Amino acid sequence: MNKILLTTGGTGGHIFPMLSLSTELKKVNNNNIKIITDQRAIKYINSDDIVIIKSDSPFRKKGLFHFILTILKIFISTIRCLIFIISFRPKIIVGSGGYVSVPVLLASVILRKKFLLYETNSVLGRVNRIFLPFCDKLLSGYKTIYNFPEKHKKKFNYIGQLVRAEFLNISHNNSVEKITEEKKLKILVLGGSQGAKVFGERLPSCFKILREQKINIGISQQIHKDQLDSLNDYYKKNFDMSVDLFVFKKNIYQYINEADLIICRSGSSTLSELSILKKPFIAIPLPTALDNHQFFNADYFKKMGCCWIVDEKNDNFNDEIIKIIKEIYCSSDLYKNIKGNYDKLKIVNGTENFIKELI
Repeated sequence: MNKILLTTGGTGGHIFPMLSLSTELKKVNNNNIKIITDQRAIKYINSDDIVIIKSDSPFRKKGLFHFILTILKIFISTIRCLIFIISFRPKIIVGSGGYVSVPVLLASVILRKKFLLYETNSVLGRVNRIFLPFCDKLLSGYKTIYNFPEKHKKKFNYIGQLVRAEFLNISHNNSVEKITEEKKLKILVLGGSQGAKVFGERLPSCFKILREQKINIGISQQIHKDQLDSLNDYYKKNFDMSVDLFVFKKNIYQYINEADLIICRSGSSTLSELSILKKPFIAIPLPTALDNHQFFNADYFKKMGCCWIVDEKNDNFNDEIIKIIKEIYCSSDLYKNIKGNYDKLKIVNGTENFIKELI
């Protein structure tokens, strides 16, 4: 296989799927893989195969100054990408969203390089929407995508989600047991970069009420680093048990596998990993997500009976969270039904399918 260039945003939800794809590609393609992303990815990975450039969304902030600065960043990064592509000479380029992909794909169009797009969300992203007319194919993590233009339907190819190998290696045949008063309902709260602080502010009071109502729960919670002391104090004061608080875990797949219930945002990467392990989850979509894509990601699984969705702006937020957790605690049928519903989804190995498309 020839050289391949991947480009994606620097958040965990963007970079982890591309890293997984890169790892698998190297098994059949030696070391001819490079990834272009932004500086946010540095905290996740530091590798010679990663190229860092600057880019930003013109819609992230209002004002003429931000717009001009964004255009300048894109222009400078496009020049840099032109030089890099000419030097690296990739046979194929893959763009997977995020505004850092714009300079790479612009350079690809200018140089008339063949490229594929990958859409991990259930709503067509703005960058992919812009470059869809110029790509050879769009590979999708969902069977259907909202806002996908009918005139480009021939370019659409469903391949499934790219999931880290650690999740694929864990057995899907987790036992389903009835949650009783003798058994803890193990709850894992995944905040990530766009939810940890909000969850740290809203969820502890819900857990406190559940404990007061004799609901036997265990808690592992991802928090914002600035909340560590205050939440430690809160849980020590109000709980007769230890609570596992953390900012980041490299072995998060083990935490997910051991949990009975996950409370999380609904980025596509997170949901694909939960679905591989057939885990019930409460999705709290990020309200500011572009095109409300996090809601639509979660709604796909809700319609299949695999999760619940709670709006963090709802006045009854706490009541809804408490009600759902109590229902799960008291009924093993929910677990059996969710496992069966995941089986109906017939989740595919997106990484394997992706490589077949490239080959």
